[in-house]
Amino acid sequence: MAKGRVRELDWITVRYKDIFAIVGILIAVVAIGGGAFIYWRWHGNPQIQAERALTRAQRMIDTMDTPNLSAEVRATINQARNMLNQGRAEYQARHYPKALSIAKDVLSTLKNVQVASPSSQKYAVLVDTEGSVEVKRTGQHLFSGAKEQMILEDGDIVRTGQNSYAKIKYHNGQVQIVNPDSLVVIQVMFTTSDGANRIEVALKQGLIETQTPKDMTPKDESIIATESTKVRPAPASRVGVAQAPNGQVVTSVYSGSTEIEAAGQKETIDAGVSGASIITTASGFSPKEILVAPPTAEYPKDQQVLRVDDPVRQTINFEWTGGTPKAQFQISAKPLFSKLLAPDQLVSGAKIAIDGLPAGTYYWRVRSEGPTKKTYWSPIYRFRLLQIYQRPKIKRDIKLTVDATPIGDGVIIQGTTDPGVSVSVNDIEIPVNTDGTFSKIFLFSDVGTQTLQVRAFDDEGNEKIWRKQFQSVAY
Repeated sequence: MAKGRVRELDWITVRYKDIFAIVGILIAVVAIGGGAFIYWRWHGNPQIQAERALTRAQRMIDTMDTPNLSAEVRATINQARNMLNQGRAEYQARHYPKALSIAKDVLSTLKNVQVASPSSQKYAVLVDTEGSVEVKRTGQHLFSGAKEQMILEDGDIVRTGQNSYAKIKYHNGQVQIVNPDSLVVIQVMFTTSDGANRIEVALKQGLIETQTPKDMTPKDESIIATESTKVRPAPASRVGVAQAPNGQVVTSVYSGSTEIEAAGQKETIDAGVSGASIITTASGFSPKEILVAPPTAEYPKDQQVLRVDDPVRQTINFEWTGGTPKAQFQISAKPLFSKLLAPDQLVSGAKIAIDGLPAGTYYWRVRSEGPTKKTYWSPIYRFRLLQIYQRPKIKRDIKLTVDATPIGDGVIIQGTTDPGVSVSVNDIEIPVNTDGTFSKIFLFSDVGTQTLQVRAFDDEGNEKIWRKQFQSVAY
């Protein structure tokens, strides 16, 4: 009887192995077949290929069709547009290979014009992402996960999920922060033959905040478009645009000014000393509302470098001025504040003490107490907390050369250090190029004798200091 049971168990075991093997083979066949189908569906399918090529061609025509084109280039673009219409007709007739061939001819023609033309298409970079951020490329039908430092082109769509953020930097230095539950389409990015930059994005849902560069010229254009409103921030302006589900568009001007166009009307909104907001719809403008300005950071200041013996045991006293008697305070190790290092809280007395921070880079901001629609966050202040080493972990002789030219109420600083080394001027960190060069105009805050200290340092505890005194004769 025992032997019979053993044979029966062996027979069943063999059959189970056979079943598992068959199931595994079936899964492999399905996976291979499914992968091949998906590849054919999105990459080898003539219909999909034709659709993508036609979309790219249309985007390229829209980008290049500017008012200052020469007669020759305009004639070429008009010809390309006629060819594109033929390609669409072939696509509608389901002649997909023919439509693809025409679209490729259009793209080839336009690229030749681009090479010969001083105007050129530009790109943006997704510099920071926090949480669930997805991108859909031009001509694609599916979103895919975004990656930091991803290049964005005309027609790309950026989508953020709950508690998720994205930061986009454009070729002219403009920065946009895409807030949670938002969808943004990058419409146009290019530079014209006379050097004018044009950036246009379409906000379909949610909220984006735009910071325009100081060196924008009157010819430059920055546009945030919704279904009913177009917002054009001026140089050195910080503007938030929110698209509500009910169709209302809320434009908040935190600094600088912006032109708003809606319902056939245009109005310029200036932030003033505290900020302003306005609601627009397809029927017109609402009255302007004055906002409550946030406090201003006193310590640590933006880009400040703090050197301490033991960062974890060091208490950092955050201080600010202005705003309301109570302020909302946030600190994070992430630049877009998706995760906080301390409870989001109202603070009295314009200061708060935080300890237990290890060496690293941190970000903080404050907001006046009040209704959300009337208050807004201060700019984001970045600081670095460094540990002072008695001896460098890895000893290194850092190169530092500085050339300083007085300009009355300040100094023009130019210098060189080793690539990868950080530089601060009076403990305020400044950008360093990849080749180690740096430059900065440093303005004094008072008259009389002023000490300027330039420090080159690394994370291993090595540093070199240049120090000199100047006379500030104007302020």
